[in-house]
Amino acid sequence: MAPSRNYPLGLRVAVTLILIFSISRSVQRVSSSYSETLQRRKMLLGSRPPGCVDKCMNCRPCKATLVIPSHDQRKGYRESSHREDDSYYLLSWKCICGDKLFHP
Repeated sequence: MAPSRNYPLGLRVAVTLILIFSISRSVQRVSSSYSETLQRRKMLLGSRPPGCVDKCMNCRPCKATLVIPSHDQRKGYRESSHREDDSYYLLSWKCICGDKLFHP
């Protein structure tokens, strides 16, 4: 009966090691799935073009475009703000048809 008492200790060690190994594997899977989800969210972050269907008053083709404001439009704002960075500019999405811009 002495050898049968040694097996429970070895069995406990084996089960403990298997448990630790399986937990670490499941944590790796969860962190991997989290990083994939985070990466997908990062791809969605930011500005996306609007749907310009029926936004251009029956003008065709109505397409989304990025609009960069000219520096002249911001002149008054820049004079009143002392901390504005000259390299900073706002982009906005508009719908364009011909040479006319429409709000999406």
